[in-house]
Amino acid sequence: MNPLTRYLSTSAVLLACAGAQAEVLQAHLPTAPVSLDWNGASTMIEAPLVFALHEGLFKQGGVGERLTPALAESVLREDEATTYIFKIRKDAKWSDGRPVYAKDFADAWIRLLAPTSSSIYTYYLFDIENAREYNSGKIQEAEKVGIRTPDDHTLRIKLKRPVANWEQNTAFWPLFPVRKDLIEKYGSNWWRAGVLVSAGPFVWESYEPGKRVILKRNPHHAVEGGSNVDRIEFQILSNHQEAVKRYEDGSFRFLWNLPSAVIPTVKNRSSLVKQPLMRGHLLTLNAARYPMTNRDFRAAILHSFDPEEIRPEQSDLLKPVSSLILPPLNGSAENHRLPKDGKLARERLQKSRFMVSNQFKLRILTGISEPYITIGKKLQTRISEQLGIAVELDALPSQDYTTYMDLGEYHATLITWTAKVLSPQDFLLPYSGEAAHARVRYRNPFFDQYLFEGIRAKTPAQAAKSFGLAQKLLCEDEAVISPLFQETATHAVSKTLKNLRFNHMGVPLLDRVQIK
Repeated sequence: MNPLTRYLSTSAVLLACAGAQAEVLQAHLPTAPVSLDWNGASTMIEAPLVFALHEGLFKQGGVGERLTPALAESVLREDEATTYIFKIRKDAKWSDGRPVYAKDFADAWIRLLAPTSSSIYTYYLFDIENAREYNSGKIQEAEKVGIRTPDDHTLRIKLKRPVANWEQNTAFWPLFPVRKDLIEKYGSNWWRAGVLVSAGPFVWESYEPGKRVILKRNPHHAVEGGSNVDRIEFQILSNHQEAVKRYEDGSFRFLWNLPSAVIPTVKNRSSLVKQPLMRGHLLTLNAARYPMTNRDFRAAILHSFDPEEIRPEQSDLLKPVSSLILPPLNGSAENHRLPKDGKLARERLQKSRFMVSNQFKLRILTGISEPYITIGKKLQTRISEQLGIAVELDALPSQDYTTYMDLGEYHATLITWTAKVLSPQDFLLPYSGEAAHARVRYRNPFFDQYLFEGIRAKTPAQAAKSFGLAQKLLCEDEAVISPLFQETATHAVSKTLKNLRFNHMGVPLLDRVQIK
């Protein structure tokens, strides 16, 4: 069978499954989803729901799996990878039975790019001609953006520069298609349970606020080797210890991204699966807030500690790294973290001419959960010991943390970044001039030059060289960010499940899961 046309007809699958016992999968959701509007969803909590409900032109499977077509049947690259022509599968349908059209993607992408868009992921489309200009309001006409639909099943994209394998961006949920007709009909309620239509293996049936999210099989989605699950019940439960109990008694068939504190409480150790994530822990310095405006002061901070000193004890889930790009991706091999050197740290502090005062406090922002708060406390101690500066640590809940990080009131912030697209540039784009949020409050045209030279490079060696120059500028020369750790996730998976995979973000993929 041609891999680009591997999908079976719906009728054939339904006949094959006739008489099969209905299967219900109960799963754990640590907190309630904020929104299932995939153009704007931004957290890992929504991710397993969105991936179960919907698909893009292409999809990224589990770790080690190749990118494969989903709602597209093929892609053609022209003009040295500046033009991409996607052919939409003619048998692809929404859960209400209407075919998926190329225009559904065009509508979604223009909506994502609109100047009023609140998405932090608009820059995943900025390779497209005039996309950034439309998003910034420099041009008013959406028709000038390089997105065309010559017919119902052809989507033509014109890029402003050559980008190899640009189709991988379409596997990220903000680029999934939308139904403009239903958005216009229902307004902000278009993504509510019972109203939302989707084009993935499941459809959103109901929602009990604070209790459960229920999905049911989408009768208009069929795929060879698909799931035998008819219903998924995501139970919202913030108590991870209780979640472990429900896993042990068989209520939950799997647990994903377990907090380190509860991992030892899982009795069936053989059910634990460890997975290195494309998720890095970083220290970012606010280059727009005094005294972080001074490069020598920033360097003094980064020379005052080593990741091994601030890693939580007995933690094998955090591996120190020296590159923003995480292994094993191209560009991850070089060392770009400033080394700990107490003498040099004090020399750079003296060179900055900053007068240490009892009235001054260096403010660091971190999350309130583990391992973030432990890392923050250890970092607080190391900086204070090495430089004699009073350090104040604020550990805040997720929503407050995000708000204050965006406000830029702190001198430094401990952050995590998970690559949404499995590519080296995904670890660097958040610090470019095209990013929606300037979390380091620092912009350098040479960084952008190196980054986009790496994206356009024709060989892996050329790309690695350019990505290395970009990292060196940001981490060493300008000292605005320091890589710390790569995170490993631990999942618990029952033997009663087959074909449960986790993608590079640690998100469970349920499109093929089978209950034995």
